[in-house]
Amino acid sequence: MILNRKQLSIAQKEIEILIEKVKTLSASNEILDIMQAHAWKCRIEDLTEEIEEFQLLENASELEFSKENLLKTVISLRIASGMTQKQLAEAIMIQEQQIQRYEQDDYRMASFERIVQILRVLSRDIQLKIELKKAKKVSLFPYIYEQYPDIKQKSETIWEKESLMACG
Repeated sequence: MILNRKQLSIAQKEIEILIEKVKTLSASNEILDIMQAHAWKCRIEDLTEEIEEFQLLENASELEFSKENLLKTVISLRIASGMTQKQLAEAIMIQEQQIQRYEQDDYRMASFERIVQILRVLSRDIQLKIELKKAKKVSLFPYIYEQYPDIKQKSETIWEKESLMACG
């Protein structure tokens, strides 16, 4: 993941260099040259995806996260808010290098308190909504009722009696 404009610039330059290298090998029929060109093309694709992701985050007005990309959430919020690593570090009064270390490790080593502190700073520019979804409960009743029809009839009778008692 590209974390800042400096890395964006480096990635863009790397793509330009790799494109030139691929062009030099494109006429070759040597198996090693073909394999090398293929490896460079794969790297170009990876870098292109990272650049697109960074640019999307820079221009985002709304972000959506899932449990699969939750570790990147804080980084994505920083990029989308338009803050640099240096600005974030200054806002929470730590060294820029510490933010760089946190982001290099997707905030795995940051304390919960530190992450909350960072989210407070970032939420000034972006509205953060957290929605917790309850796990769906799987009912065994349909299976049980299918296997033992008389249980369904008895449970319905019990429900009727309880509802009558509650009303009266």
